[in-house]
Amino acid sequence: MRTYTTWLPLALTLAAVAIYIVLPVKPALVGSTGLASSLLTLVSTLPGFYFAGLAAVATFGNKTMDTEMPAPAPTIDLLVNGKIVKDNPLTRRLFLSYLFSYLVILSFGLCFALVTINALSGSIDALHAAVVRGNGATWPWFAVKALVGVPLTFAFASMVVSTLHGVFFLTEKIHQP
Repeated sequence: MRTYTTWLPLALTLAAVAIYIVLPVKPALVGSTGLASSLLTLVSTLPGFYFAGLAAVATFGNKTMDTEMPAPAPTIDLLVNGKIVKDNPLTRRLFLSYLFSYLVILSFGLCFALVTINALSGSIDALHAAVVRGNGATWPWFAVKALVGVPLTFAFASMVVSTLHGVFFLTEKIHQP
């Protein structure tokens, strides 16, 4: 699971950052034509789909949903009566419930972050002008963009990888014994 939750999103993030750095003309990140606004249009539609997927998984009546996933089954640690029970294998229903719950929370968080960035776009532009005008250097502003942009890019990459993993699981793996 570490491949899907950490390494693939990290690789996508590093690729996106590298591409952004080498672009001769950087795309606008904030404002009505900025990347944040475009991503908000996409991301804002996703929580409803993820909620619907979670509801479908939670109520689907097939008994195979409650059987342990085939080896090597992913495992989780559970807190039961105040004690941690380690390495509990997941059923298909639990796996998909955790996956869709994660995607709901992640998409809401990204929506909130992107709405905030869009709402503050005028202030962000003023701050940018003040930082560059104050010392003439562009590296402090690049550092600010990196501190905000890299975590958001990682979260978006994680959402994309997890969504594709969920689609693959629902179309292929769920039907295998």
